[in-house]
Amino acid sequence: MNIHINSKRALKPIIENNVYEAYQNNERSLDFLVLFPITDKEASTIIDICRSYPVVLDAKWRFDDLIFTVYLKH
Repeated sequence: MNIHINSKRALKPIIENNVYEAYQNNERSLDFLVLFPITDKEASTIIDICRSYPVVLDAKWRFDDLIFTVYLKH
């Protein structure tokens, strides 16, 4: 599943909604494409947000701070 995130304001709701939807659909992972500039600190915070959900096994950045993948527990 590939999800585009267009703004910082929409980031957390988009992540949460899509993570739980993918979990219910038995997806193994999700790719998020960040379409706005972020700092290294914000990149770290985004990964921490993803890892805070109980259904998430891990989350990692790919391609610098452009795409990150969230791996789900099953």
